[in-house]
Amino acid sequence: MKKITLDSFLSKMTANKKAPSTNGAWALFFLPLLLAGCLNTVETEPEIITEPPISSLISTDTIKSGDYKTFTIGANSATVYESVNDLKSDIGLEYINIVSNIYEGVAELEDKLPLYHYIFMDEKIGTSSGVQLGIKNNSIETIYLSSGQALEKWPEELSQSAIRKGDDIAVLYDKLKTISENEKYKSKFEAINLLTKDLSKTYDSEMEKSPQWYFGYTLEKNKMDVVKLNFEEGVLESIIINHYQSY
Repeated sequence: MKKITLDSFLSKMTANKKAPSTNGAWALFFLPLLLAGCLNTVETEPEIITEPPISSLISTDTIKSGDYKTFTIGANSATVYESVNDLKSDIGLEYINIVSNIYEGVAELEDKLPLYHYIFMDEKIGTSSGVQLGIKNNSIETIYLSSGQALEKWPEELSQSAIRKGDDIAVLYDKLKTISENEKYKSKFEAINLLTKDLSKTYDSEMEKSPQWYFGYTLEKNKMDVVKLNFEEGVLESIIINHYQSY
C-alpha cells in the first residue's frame, strides 16, 4: 500500500447533510477552511455540506508552549490522542478529523477501517462519483456520492459484493477488496481518505504522520470553537483555536 499526500487528492466532496451530532456538523462545516490553512497546494478543496448557521470568525488564539485544556505542547501523537479522549466527555466530542490520512489501495487497511467514522474514496483528481461511507455503531450508516446523491448500496449495479447501508463493518474490507479488483471501479481506490476518527476506537499509529488534527465544539447556543492541533514529525508543535459566532 502506498500512502499519498492530500495535495495529490484533488477532490470535491459533499457528505451527508444530516450530521450525526452538532459538534460533528461544525467540524465538517469548517473542513475546507482548515485544509486550506495547512496545505497550500490543494487546487480543489473538499466541500462538505452540513447546513449549520452562518458563522463569523471572532478571534484566534495560538499556543506554542505550555498547556491548553488536556493538551501539552511537545507531547507525542499517541499521548495527544489520549488527551482528546480525556476531553471528549466535557465537550460532547465523538470524532476528530485527521488531515492527509490518505492511502492508495486497500491492501493494508483491514484493521484500520473499523477505527474511522467517515471514509472517502475517489480518483487522485476528484470526481462527482467519488464515494463517501459513514460508519456508526460498527455498521455502514450512510453512502453518498460526491455529487450529493444518497445511495442504498454501492456500486448500484453489483449484487453480492456491493456495500450496503446496514452492512456490518466486519465485511467492509473484503467487499472493498473485491470491488477494487473490478476494472470499472478500481480508479475509485486511487485515494482513500480515512478522515474522521472515531474516538471510541483505539489509536491508529499512522495518525502520527498527519500534520494536523482538528475538531469543533459548541460553547453555547451561538458560539463555538474550532481547535487545530498541529504536529511536526508526530510531536504537538502548536494549537490554534478559532472562535466563531453564528447568526
